[in-house]
Formats: sequence, structure tokens, C-alpha cells
Amino acid sequence: MSKRDTLMHHRVRVSETPPGIDTVRLLLEAARYLGETLEPQRVYERFREMVAEPIPHDGLTVASFDPEDGLIRCDYAWIDGVAIDPETLPPVPFQPDGGGMQSQVIKTGEPFLTNEVSERINAGGTYYEADSEGNVRPLGPDEEPPAAKAIMMLPIKHEGVVVGNVQLTSDHTHYSQEQFELAEGMVAQLGASVRNARLHQAVRAEAAARLQAEAERTELEAREAAARAVAAEREDAARVLEALGEGIAVVGVDGRVQVWNRAAEIVTGIRRLDALGRRIDDLFGGWSDVGESVPVAEPGRRPRSTAVPVLVLGRELWLSVVAVESAAGTVYAFRDLTAERHLDEAKTDFIATISHELRTPMTAVLGAATTLLRDDLPFTEAQRRELLEMIATQATRLGSVTEEVLLASSLDRDEVQIETESVDVEEVIVETVDALAPSVPDSISLELALGRPGPVLGDRDRLQQVLVNLIDNAVKYSPDGGLVLVSTARTRSSVRVAVADEGIGIAPAEQARVFDKFYRVDSSLTRGPGGTGLGLYICRGLVERMGGRLGLRSEAGRGSTFLVDLPAA
Repeated sequence: MSKRDTLMHHRVRVSETPPGIDTVRLLLEAARYLGETLEPQRVYERFREMVAEPIPHDGLTVASFDPEDGLIRCDYAWIDGVAIDPETLPPVPFQPDGGGMQSQVIKTGEPFLTNEVSERINAGGTYYEADSEGNVRPLGPDEEPPAAKAIMMLPIKHEGVVVGNVQLTSDHTHYSQEQFELAEGMVAQLGASVRNARLHQAVRAEAAARLQAEAERTELEAREAAARAVAAEREDAARVLEALGEGIAVVGVDGRVQVWNRAAEIVTGIRRLDALGRRIDDLFGGWSDVGESVPVAEPGRRPRSTAVPVLVLGRELWLSVVAVESAAGTVYAFRDLTAERHLDEAKTDFIATISHELRTPMTAVLGAATTLLRDDLPFTEAQRRELLEMIATQATRLGSVTEEVLLASSLDRDEVQIETESVDVEEVIVETVDALAPSVPDSISLELALGRPGPVLGDRDRLQQVLVNLIDNAVKYSPDGGLVLVSTARTRSSVRVAVADEGIGIAPAEQARVFDKFYRVDSSLTRGPGGTGLGLYICRGLVERMGGRLGLRSEAGRGSTFLVDLPAA
């Protein structure tokens, strides 16, 4: 029998035996469970956890193939109950014309299963056996028999191209056709989840690169400022110092300020007369830490900028500081980075939040759609409907996230249109509660206490949008058996709508932040996804544009009440 005939003898085709109903369930669970993490190594670990029971194994390896150098490298290895550092395992050369099992799978793109490893090797194949110590040896026909009795080798594909493989081995048992088909489906989910995780890492790396580029630009500007500060020692120092855009402070060996230019006044809010002659650590809170973290360059040496936080007149400033030694003492050039830092943090928060909120529904949609497209899985009508409902639900969630981001952006640009008309606020409340009632858990009571306050001036659709968000939040943060109460009352010139819950409450220190963009409470304390952190920011923007005010009363552990005050009609 030729090598090719031997390979075809041991290869199992996926369409021969239809999987049972458990296969569909396990694939659905794999799509959800593998997609919940954005760390590739954690994806591999979860994959091993999921296949441990339905596909018992003594060894599991995940490898990637690089066509540029023709090497197959191990990304994850678990052998005899021990996780092996993949860096300790040498790469295996791709053998397009040889008998290597991994090479054959990568070349053909076809999976195979053999329950007689020794026969496969004797037929001309090559098998690389690793032990729990990380030692690897190739086994050929003339070598001692391998420990493994059965092997599954399955390709990992991306857009039809093989990018790696997964190997499952057993020293004690044979693998069945159904186990082989289940493994192939779960490897497809593994590949999709690892690609999502690596895409997330690439996005984070790109954000880090942008921040690094900004830091390098800031350092260059700081070096130029330091050079101008050294030139200030010349006869026209006063004129040059006043023309600089950076704050300049010359500190003598006694720690007292000798020079304080106009830019230093603008940056810090401290007048020159109040600064001169005083110790620098009296002007800047935490200056002792700054002095230790900012290197002082010798004359003629290139200075290096350092971003440091300081307290000035009771407020925190982030300054980019460079220091140069001079005959008069130490020259400090500083620039205010507070606004830029907040912008960078907002950008980073935005990328992290949107990546997190989009990843889960996208993974679920992809997993469900991929499963539905398989020809070899017999779906019942209930299973098909479950998958379609998953796609619809997660697509709706994607649309909601997108709508929130677009609306928040429109609020920032003041492009949101508000219609002012007389609105029956209680009618809007009843309609909103009726619409939300089917999605409220049975363990939560949603009740109304309407006081007939009369109509308000506002935008009916925007008011309903605000109420949906507030009531939905109240339900999320309510415990089982909790009450969510929506009430109305009339004040002198306005109508108040209150949405109260009996949930975890909000600590006083956090209450001022709940309306900030991207602020989110720990998602483990809620009934549903954490969200984008834009809901309350949007609610406040819409209420204010209707001429009203959105407030909060809360106590940690005793629930929260959000108060919407709108002008009476």
C-alpha cells in the first residue's frame, strides 16, 4: 500500500456520520465560551477544558504555520496533565513532499484521524512526539513505537487558507467518528475566537503606538523648550523667557525660585510675585517626587522630558517637565499636558469600551451563522430558531451600541434636533413601561405611582428614549424580589419624573461621575451586559436640551433614584 493509500485509509471524512444533538449543543457552547476572552492563551485553555470530557486525550497541541519561513511553531501545548511552555518546543519544518503528519494536513487542508499510530508511522509517516518535560523527538519506521495510540490532526483555516493545526492524542483509547466530527467543529470555533483575540490585541497595539508617537512628539517639543531655557541665561534672557510658550522656572541650590516667566503664571495660575523667592516645593505639591523622577541634564547634554502629576492651588496638573543644570541652579521647562492626557485617556477608554461591547455580539453572530451554514449538521426546527434568535438578538445589540455612539457624538457636536411641544408625560411613561414589561424578569416588580402632574414641554421621542434608559438601568441593578418604581409629581414650575430602584446604590464619591462618558459600574453587579457607559451621558444631554435637569439621589447598598425635572407646559 502506498503512502497516499495509507493516509486515505486512516483519514475520516466529516460527512460520513451525522453528529448527535449533543454536538450542536457543544458547538453553541464553544461559540459563546471561547468568545468571552480576548487573550489567545486563555482561548486555548478554554478549548482544552471544553474538549476534555467529550474527547479524552493525553496530549493537545495547537500550532501555527508561517509560509514565509516554512516553519510550524507551537502556540499551546498540554501533555500528560502538564501545560508546557510552547517556547521550549522547537519549530518543525514544513515538508510539502514528505510524510510528516502536520505537513500533510497543512498541505491538503484535510483533517485526518488514525487509531493505529504505529501503522501510520510504519507506512512512511513522521510523527513528532513530545513529553511533559518539553522534549521532542521525531519517530520514523525504524524508531521505537510511540506512546500515542490514536491521533486526530485538524487544520485551522482562515478564509480557506490553512494557518495552523490542532493535534489531539490518546495513549489509552481510540477515537470515534462522532468525536472526530465534534473536534473539527470546535476547532473552527477555536480559530475564529483566536483571530478575534489577536485582532483585539492589534487594536490595543495600534493605540499604544499612537500614544508612543505622541510621547515622542512631546519629548521633542520639551527638548526645544529646554534649549530655549538655556539661552535665557544670556543678556536678553528676560525678553526670551517672556516670549516662550512653556513655563520656565529657575530653582537655586537652596530650592527657591529665582525665575518665573509669564507662561509659568498661565500654566499654574501662580503670579510671578507670589512665586519668586519661595521654595519650589511650596508651589508644587508632591515636588519631592518630581525632583526624583525628572532627570537633570548637564549643560550640553540632551534633556529628557518626563510627564508628572503635581498639585497646584488644590488642583492636579499633568506637566511635561525637562530639567537642565545651569550656573544659576536648575532650569525647569514645563508644559501643561492635562487636557491632552484626558483626551488620550478618553480615546483609550473609547477603543477599549467599543472593542469589548462589539466583540461579544459579533462573536455570537459569527458562531451562530457559521453553524447554520454547515451542511453536515442536522438541525431541528427549535435549534434553527434558537440560532436565528441569537443572531437577531446580538444584531439588535450591535445596532444599539452603534446608535449610542452616534448619538453621543451628535450631542458632543450639538447636532441633536429637539422638538418642543406639549407632551403628556404620564402617557409616555405608560407606553414605555408597557414596551419594557416583557423583558423585565419575573423576580422584579415594575410599578407606577402617577400623580397627574399635567403635561411638560419637551420632545416626546427623546423623553421616551430617556425613560427607556433609566428604567432599563434600574432593572439591571435591582436584586431578585426588588421593586422598580416610576412616579410623577408637580413642583412649582416643573414636572418631576422619578425612577427608583432597590439595588446596590452608588457611593457618594462616584455619584458625580455616573453621568460622565464611558463611566460603567462593575458588570458583575448587573443583570445584563455592562454597556458602553454612554447611557446616562446621553440621558443628561437630552434632558438638558429639553430645558430640564437630570439628578441623582443614592446611598450605597440602599438603591438609587434618578430625577428628571422638565418645564411644565
